[in-house]
Formats: sequence, structure tokens, C-alpha cells
Amino acid sequence: MPKVRKIKKTLPNKQKNYYVVDASFLVNKYIPTKIINDIKHKRRIEDCQQWWKEIDKQLRRGRARVYIPSACIAESFKVLAQLAFHPQLKRFKSTQQYNYYRNKLHNQISLQPLKLRSFSRNITYHDIPMDRDIILSIDRFYELFAKYKKRVGVIDLSIATTAKYLMDFFDIPKDNLHIVTLDKSLRGGIQKSQDLPNAYDPTFVSHSIERIFE
Repeated sequence: MPKVRKIKKTLPNKQKNYYVVDASFLVNKYIPTKIINDIKHKRRIEDCQQWWKEIDKQLRRGRARVYIPSACIAESFKVLAQLAFHPQLKRFKSTQQYNYYRNKLHNQISLQPLKLRSFSRNITYHDIPMDRDIILSIDRFYELFAKYKKRVGVIDLSIATTAKYLMDFFDIPKDNLHIVTLDKSLRGGIQKSQDLPNAYDPTFVSHSIERIFE
């Protein structure tokens, strides 16, 4: 098994870690484990939340930034809504409880105009719209993933194309960019591409917070 690349908690010369995250990883930050009965599901959420604690520490120090494709943000809100309103998936005990966690997600990824205008602003979360340059790379990565029999959808592919977009148009170093996803096929396809940064799944033992961050 190839060695998994570590992520440095603090990079030299005020460099940053940049994280591209999918919906499954994002939404698990806002799902309280107390509403989940299934032990495996609960453990997956806990693993994600451990990763988020470390990422949040880096964000507070101004040493990290999180990028989220807009479609993944929409998917995250849908998952929370399912836990409140779907007859078979309902887990939240009340609308008030659901609104509390929904608002936590909303407040973290949105910016008030006053903060946006501030010269000293520290913008930690960036949503990435599905624009032309991201869309035009979809077929290229689909071809690669299909070659290795990795079945993925458009939203999954947008994670890969967003990472490539950030490297090409924002000059983010590949070694400083990290994709975080719970999708096995997506992660497997990313591993086959030399153009993409490393992809991590916090629910893997080999990708646990203790083994990855140093």
C-alpha cells in the first residue's frame, strides 16, 4: 500500500493549507451524533468532526482556507432537511433542533456585507460556482475515471475539476491543496490522476487525524 502523504498543521512562510471538500464531509460537521443510532454512521460522523476540529484551528490562525463547490453546499442543506422531514430518514426531534444546525451551516459558509467590506477580513470559506472552466474539464476527468471503472456523477467530478481550477487559475500549489471526500470511487479516480492533489477520507483508519496531520 502506498504511503499516505501527511498534512502539515503549520506551513512555513505564512503558506496555507487549502481544502476542497465534498458534501458528505461538509454536512457531517453539522450533524449531531446524538441523533444517530447506527454505530457505524455515528463513528463516520465523529471521524469527520475530528478532522474539522483541526481544520478549524488552522482557519482561526489564518493558515487554511476551505473551498466548496456550490452544488455540494446545496446537497449539504438537502441532507440536513432529510434528517428533519423525510419519513424514513428523520432524526431531528424538532424543527427548532433542525433550524439550529441548519443555521450553523448557513452562518459559517455565508458572509455578512459588513465583514465582506472590512479591510481586515479573514474569509475562510469560499463557494465555487460551476462556471465555464470547471464545466469544460468534466468530460476529461470522466474519461479518466471511466478508464479505471470509477463510477461518479457530475457533482463528484466537480470536486476534481474544482481542484484543477484552483491550481490553474489561482496558482495554489498542488502540495498545499487537499481534497476531502467520503466517496470511494471519487477518491480512487483522483488517485489515478497525476494532475490532481491527494484525496483523503477521514473515515479510513489510515487517514485518521492522528496519522495524517503533523
